[in-house]
Amino acid sequence: MERSFKVYIYPDGDPKTFYQTPRKLTGKYASEGYFFQNIRESRFRTHDPDRADLFFVPISPHKMRGKGTSYENMTMIVKDYVEGLINKYPYWNRTLGADHFFVTCHDVGVRAFEGLPFMVKNSIRAVCSPSYNVDFIPHKDVALPQVLQPFALPEGGNDIENRLMTLPIYCAI
Repeated sequence: MERSFKVYIYPDGDPKTFYQTPRKLTGKYASEGYFFQNIRESRFRTHDPDRADLFFVPISPHKMRGKGTSYENMTMIVKDYVEGLINKYPYWNRTLGADHFFVTCHDVGVRAFEGLPFMVKNSIRAVCSPSYNVDFIPHKDVALPQVLQPFALPEGGNDIENRLMTLPIYCAI
């Protein structure tokens, strides 16, 4: 299967909103950023949707939020984009989206998809944290591990005083 498995990435929407690597590859949103960056370069990517096993819907709610988009507008942008894909391409209708996937990280991603309950129900979600009341569906959704940059811990190691002094730094991230 590894030799034949292919993912089609839907074309970009508004270059300021869709399918841009999220605004930073650090902090609690790094997982989303690395996912977007790596799927573009993946050997599993195909430019021929007829050869695809899965379809990636490339939306970065984190990127939209970073540009100051309100949650209400974000929900409408995501809804319009996905409905446009469904109307333009025949692939969603073959499985009602069961062979489609998207990334939702943290409350920003969860709120962006509130206007698309059929997508949340039918498609695969790569969720950066299933603890944000996202109604995680274990038989179809997947957890995307969170990445925290930089990987190195602050100086101090096991010194209890240094660990307590760095606690506010980690809470702010």
